[in-house]
Amino acid sequence: MNSEFKVSAREFRPQKFSEVISQEFATRTLRNAIKNNKIAHAYLFCGPRGTGKTTLARIFAKAMNCTNPLEGEPCNKCESCIEITAGGHPDVFELDAASNRGIDDVRAIQDAAKFYPIKGKFKFFIIDEVHMLTIQAFNALLKILEEPPAYLIFILATTNPEKIPQTITSRCQRFLLSRFKIDEIILKLREVAKERKIKIDEESLFEIARLGDGALRDALGILDMAISFSGTGIKIDELKEFLNLPDKEIYFNITTYIKENNAIEILNLFNDLMNKGFDLQTFYTGLTEHLRNIIIIQNTQNEDLLNETDVIKSNYKKHSEQFSSEEVLRLLNLLFESEQKFKFSFNQKVFMESLLLEMIKLNSEIVNFDKLIEELKEFKKKTLNPELNNIDEIIKKITPQKDPLIEKLKELFDIEEHRN
Repeated sequence: MNSEFKVSAREFRPQKFSEVISQEFATRTLRNAIKNNKIAHAYLFCGPRGTGKTTLARIFAKAMNCTNPLEGEPCNKCESCIEITAGGHPDVFELDAASNRGIDDVRAIQDAAKFYPIKGKFKFFIIDEVHMLTIQAFNALLKILEEPPAYLIFILATTNPEKIPQTITSRCQRFLLSRFKIDEIILKLREVAKERKIKIDEESLFEIARLGDGALRDALGILDMAISFSGTGIKIDELKEFLNLPDKEIYFNITTYIKENNAIEILNLFNDLMNKGFDLQTFYTGLTEHLRNIIIIQNTQNEDLLNETDVIKSNYKKHSEQFSSEEVLRLLNLLFESEQKFKFSFNQKVFMESLLLEMIKLNSEIVNFDKLIEELKEFKKKTLNPELNNIDEIIKKITPQKDPLIEKLKELFDIEEHRN
């Protein structure tokens, strides 16, 4: 059965520079280069996945070969624009270096580069994930980048620019593409939902945008799955059930139980989550992000730095007052130190249970030195009072309820022996 359905990332892919969101530095520079006829022979687009590297490359190829360009933009109506959009233009080649990474593949590019463009004014080679090329392939590519013909333009795209030899990088104009902001992704998701006649609440839009982690393509993919699951209406409760995501309240409960040294409740809660099939890696990442949000609020009081809804931001402000920065930093460091062990553990459930217990133990065993100093000062002051003629009365006066700290001091200094 043939399907005419296109995933949202393809159907709503920008076709002009003006439609590209967030990457204004790159779009403005490329448009001005086209208008002023100051075109380089090689460009390097760097950035995380789903930030528009290939999209920008195709728009640039269209604008350069368009028969009716306007202010550096392609018309998207001429034969050249239509063929590039459809992926069938004879002068625009796209190569995936992840699967075509050898010297023979680059030599094929060298052979094709010798011939003038068939239809367009320029011949484009768009090499995706270029950092995957072998050293021999890079050396072969270097030769053609050094002395390219006037009609030839290379666009190299990568998520790992540090793996590209400096000899290649220095011969390219470099553009660093940034992750999309949550608000920008929400606007695009809302636009797509409207086009597809889907009703979706604001909480669902926010959750999908957050899960996209700065990659618009990933967020659109999640939206497509949610549409397939929910139909014409997407609600946050159904979305969380479908994606099997822990509710934010769960993380608030986890840190509360850590603060209260409540091992029983924290293990019961974690066991309930596992019985519901929650992903352990998602839980680990969510807990790390939760602690990060607490410490951000503690140190900046700036709720806008949190990628959360207004209600959740307000909850973080109240919750952060229960902890000191030192307590949260200790818990975060423990998570960071355990990350690789957790990732490669044969039994992640048991590992996570022991980690949660260790987090409880970590904060319960730490001595608050400020409090200790104050108590010792008070202790010294009371011992100078003649009305108190024995050490038991002094200790009783300082600590109406037994204080483990004072009891430890008593044990260490053998107070009973000195009294005699």
